[in-house]
Amino acid sequence: MAQLGREREHHTFSNHSSPTREIESLPVLDDSQIDDDMDDDDDDDDDDDDDDDDDDDDDDDDDDEEDLEEDLLQFQSRTARTLFHQPRSESDTLNSTQSLYDTDIEYLTIHERRYCENYSMPNDDAEQGRLQMLHDILLETLGGRLSMAPLQNPQKILDIGTGTGEWAIAMAELYPNADVIGTDIAKIQPTSVPCNVDFQIDDAEYEGGWTWTGNSFDLVHFRIMIGAFQDWNHIYREAYKTIKPGGYVEVMDMNIVTFPTYFPDDPMVVSWFNTFLEATKMAGRPMTTDHLEPQALAAAGFTNISATTKTVPCGVWPSESKARKTGLHFLSVVYDGIEAVSLRLFVEELGWEPENVTRLCKEVAKSIRALAHDPQRSQGFSMDARVLVGQKPSGNELEIPDDKSTMGDSMRTVTNGDSGRGP
Repeated sequence: MAQLGREREHHTFSNHSSPTREIESLPVLDDSQIDDDMDDDDDDDDDDDDDDDDDDDDDDDDDDEEDLEEDLLQFQSRTARTLFHQPRSESDTLNSTQSLYDTDIEYLTIHERRYCENYSMPNDDAEQGRLQMLHDILLETLGGRLSMAPLQNPQKILDIGTGTGEWAIAMAELYPNADVIGTDIAKIQPTSVPCNVDFQIDDAEYEGGWTWTGNSFDLVHFRIMIGAFQDWNHIYREAYKTIKPGGYVEVMDMNIVTFPTYFPDDPMVVSWFNTFLEATKMAGRPMTTDHLEPQALAAAGFTNISATTKTVPCGVWPSESKARKTGLHFLSVVYDGIEAVSLRLFVEELGWEPENVTRLCKEVAKSIRALAHDPQRSQGFSMDARVLVGQKPSGNELEIPDDKSTMGDSMRTVTNGDSGRGP
């Protein structure tokens, strides 16, 4: 049985390389290669996969599916209600309509998915439900901790790309004396929130730079923002300016580059992944993990940099019930995310017809589902969540570095067996 706590080699690559030789050898797909006869019926293929399992495995799969359906309904219902984690009275809440709705936001619809500005990911109800499920998965993965930064009585927290606002709301409840600001380019956050939360429409890539007061935040937080920015170095420099001396930056993202290595005998999945990566490069926002390297924070001036790696299982292979449930939830996040990450990029950057994109995505999702539901083949199927935390030096301790030698002994690595330090 594969262990969640195992150490595994991490593959990172620049905009001009691929994580493995096998992946590099397969060309990107073309719109014309998508067969019109591809079967769009998920249920038929799922039934074919189940024919190879014994009756006990079928029963287990049915139970898992029923539990997952119930959980999905709960997450979907949360997109239409106020997201409070604890009971609140009217005096504890604030309708922050002034900050949320003082800007007209234009949305774009592609094949019934809704998008905002130039961001490649949708922000419709389906995507909001997926993000809320991912929030709970990441919270569970970090042992219930919202942040790996060693915060002490923070007064001001900034969440960039806040999405549905789950993390910002939870931090506001954890630190009721702190002002928590969540920013996003889309207004998909709840309007009834704790009185110390403020959601604002803001673009972190604004060419004039960030307008926040310098040296004012105890923590600037980024989560699941891979592929969101053209220049992470610029984003980190702007964050550095706004953080108080002694304050922290925290970045959490998934290491997606090892994903195709679980499909050595499925060229469709690997070719889809290659095509997806190529489209992100063409869009100017490559889906690389370069921003998760400690040197990226060090180059912006941060010190005391820590890297925490947690493994998130995908599928039914974990033997422990809690991990198995996490695996099923993460499978749903990945399964529903195939179209979410692909549709706009393939249509706008590669010139694909939307119908062909969705057809390909369904085929890829089926392959992922088949692997994840196979107790034997899915052993170890997972993705690493990586968290970087860096500190802005206090006073005149250190000038902005010009090379990675400033890392020294300030770097520490934490794997699943260690929860790290902090609240």
